[in-house]
Amino acid sequence: MTQEISPNQNQAEKTKVPQLLTLLQDVMLVLEDARTAEAAFTYALAHICRFMNWPLAHVYIWSDAANALVSSKVWYEAHAGDFDSFRSLSEQQEYAPGKGVPGQIRETGEAIVVTEMREDPRFAQRRPTFREDIHGYMAFPVKSNGMVKAVLEFFCSSLATPSPDTTAIVQHICSLLEVALHKQQTLTQLTRSEAQLAEAQRTAHVGHWEWDMTNGQITWSEELYRIFGLSPDSYEVDLESIFTFVHPDDEKYVRLKLQQSQETGTAFDYFHRIIRPDQRERVVHARGQAIYDQVGNFVKLYGTVQDMTRQKEAELKLAQTVRQLTAMMEIGQAVTSTLDITELYAKVLTLVRPLVGAKTLLLFLHNKGTLEVVAHVNESQLDLQGFSLSLVAEIEGEVWRSRRALLLQEDECQDRLLPHHKERTGFQPKSLALVPILLSDETLGVLEAAHPEDGAFTAQDLRLLEITSAWTAIAIDNARKYFQLQRRLQESDAIAEVSTALTETLDLESLLQLIVDRAHDIVPNAEWSTIHLFQPQDGRLELAASAGRQVNPAEYLIEKGEGITGYVMAEGGVANVADVQSDPRRLPINMAMNVRSMLVVPVESRRRRIGTLSVQCTQPSIFTEDDERLLSIFGVQAGITLENARLYKTQQRARRLAEKQRERMRKLAQRVVEAQEEERERIARELHDESGQSLTSLKISLDMIRMMIPEEMADIKEGLSDVLDLTDKTMSNLRLLSHNLRPPGLDVYGLDAALEGLCQDMDNHLLFNLHYSGVEIPDLDPLSALSLYRFAQEAITNAAKHAQASEIQVKLRQDSDMIVLIVADDGVGFEPPDLEEYVPASGAGLVGMIERLEMVGGSLQIESKPGEGSRLTAVIPAHKD
Repeated sequence: MTQEISPNQNQAEKTKVPQLLTLLQDVMLVLEDARTAEAAFTYALAHICRFMNWPLAHVYIWSDAANALVSSKVWYEAHAGDFDSFRSLSEQQEYAPGKGVPGQIRETGEAIVVTEMREDPRFAQRRPTFREDIHGYMAFPVKSNGMVKAVLEFFCSSLATPSPDTTAIVQHICSLLEVALHKQQTLTQLTRSEAQLAEAQRTAHVGHWEWDMTNGQITWSEELYRIFGLSPDSYEVDLESIFTFVHPDDEKYVRLKLQQSQETGTAFDYFHRIIRPDQRERVVHARGQAIYDQVGNFVKLYGTVQDMTRQKEAELKLAQTVRQLTAMMEIGQAVTSTLDITELYAKVLTLVRPLVGAKTLLLFLHNKGTLEVVAHVNESQLDLQGFSLSLVAEIEGEVWRSRRALLLQEDECQDRLLPHHKERTGFQPKSLALVPILLSDETLGVLEAAHPEDGAFTAQDLRLLEITSAWTAIAIDNARKYFQLQRRLQESDAIAEVSTALTETLDLESLLQLIVDRAHDIVPNAEWSTIHLFQPQDGRLELAASAGRQVNPAEYLIEKGEGITGYVMAEGGVANVADVQSDPRRLPINMAMNVRSMLVVPVESRRRRIGTLSVQCTQPSIFTEDDERLLSIFGVQAGITLENARLYKTQQRARRLAEKQRERMRKLAQRVVEAQEEERERIARELHDESGQSLTSLKISLDMIRMMIPEEMADIKEGLSDVLDLTDKTMSNLRLLSHNLRPPGLDVYGLDAALEGLCQDMDNHLLFNLHYSGVEIPDLDPLSALSLYRFAQEAITNAAKHAQASEIQVKLRQDSDMIVLIVADDGVGFEPPDLEEYVPASGAGLVGMIERLEMVGGSLQIESKPGEGSRLTAVIPAHKD
């Protein structure tokens, strides 16, 4: 699991770089003072954890005996005792190559970051002792001779993906630990050698001698003759002849030591130099003591002499190595403490020149087919800055091509140098040491040391230059990565800015201008940036936005297939032209503006090319693959911009059409309802005026006939009474039907009176209680009043048919500028449908309600659950606009 870094986090990481470099300097200083590997690890863990505010860290080290990484028992713990069980279990673990996270690092040599240890199966053995506040994990390898010798583990409560700067600093600290471990091993081996040598000096008689004080005779062993370069057969030893081999500067000191021992009988122990017959100088260690006879008289001196020449040479060599290591540490510190590459070059060369004894030290870097001097130090006032050499004929070019170091002495140096070398450089060296500056598979340049004397450089000097070149490569790589990081941050900010703009506006002109401005700002060396859009009407590319140079759009119209831009529009792909002036596709405007480099990418939408995005420069071969990648991203964003604009226009057109269609349907539905209501009013009037009057006349006639029938015809009279009752019921049903078709009081008395009448009529014909409460609604237009009346009528009818209710409540009220009509029952209830997608299986009650209410700008709300009754609420505006 990894986490992306937000723009705010990116900004925080940029401000943290100097602090990281300070951390690195602090660690370097404490590592110089570390006397043991455990101390070095302890110091490194403490500084890193305190700086990063991490509570826990640990070191696993490689064990050849166990063939696994085992606990070093070196920990950093922010609060002692917080992690005892976790520490105990971790110290019991061993990780073979490839096993667990440490084993994977041993196998791959790469750092690993885990954001949640609890979810990672590689931590299963240690999971039982996890604390609640430990989640994140980061581990880095410490290598020696290319092999992982230790793994640094860091634990924290939460861990975002470390920035490249943080990772680089921790990796540099691991490299410093490698140097410190190597130094510690060297010092340990030296101490051990010195101890063994001291023991050998005390116990091994490399060469021994004896001086008899009674007769003055001196006796040497064969080994002592060998040390002095003499033959026992041809040389007779005496005291004075011995002093002829003692170095003149040491003779007085040696005589004094022997005299003191002879006079006092005390032991002696000292070093001095001798000069053998072959004139070779040796360093010897002389030790001796007095020998007494049985009565205590001093009779002899006995001693040993050991040839210490090699040991002394080793000490001198070690001192030189220490000086070199110190210089290398200073170089490493300089590499990690600054990103000013020019300052770094000067410091590195200044530190190295005295170590190798060079009179002149030159740093060449590869630049467009040549090697150019970017930094130099020398004892003269000669200025070689910017001096360049060919990669073919020169010695430096040979080293650059072969990627191998080269050491040249007088004859070979003179033979290999070109005759015009002194004329161009001002000096003629007799010793040259050259090493390539390598970074992985890339040769960055050449480091050259020169001296006017023969034999000035050794293989050790060449090795020292190789180490310096490695540090220089690291410095160049760091500077590159820093530049790349800065560019990536700028790119991310620009891309994020355009992406944000895409979500905030659909103004095509401003978005295209923003894209071309950001492309112009971010792509290095871009002097002119343009966006062309394809015009289907005339088949030409029209300038839509530009930055850097101002040009009349009419002067930069391009036919499809014409020029480099037209070629990309026609064929697709990316065109990165190194020299436009020599390209046959160039246009007159390219010639007029002296364009040399040109990078063009297509602007595409839904796999259709709809334009191009280009950057141009007056220098040749200027744009890189990174520029191609970035410009392609901006091209995609331009395509998204155009597609969004097209979709927005299409959506707006569809919305306008839908609104018009909906308005037409609403007006049509309103006319249909009005026609229905007019027809209902006519039918209701005919039923009331004609059928009602006819039934009334019929009832009167039947009643008169019934009264005329004599009492003895009781059966007939009773039958006529039944007919009269049927006539009353028919008249009542006809009146109710007339009211349902068109409420008689709605137009005259208003909605409140009409609803009250409706509820009274239906209450008389239904088997449940129907209650009404309402208020007078003044100035309500007839269509709104009729819509609410029909809503109540349909809702009560539905409740009567389906709800199985015992009571229905109807309430009419006005809330501010809204009129609310509620019909609620205590029936069985139902699951309300989604009114936006509702399609009735049978009937159209709800749909009719919704359509009537929408005609007057209203809406319907349904509240119901099975077994809990129903509540239908109609809401319409009090005043129609």
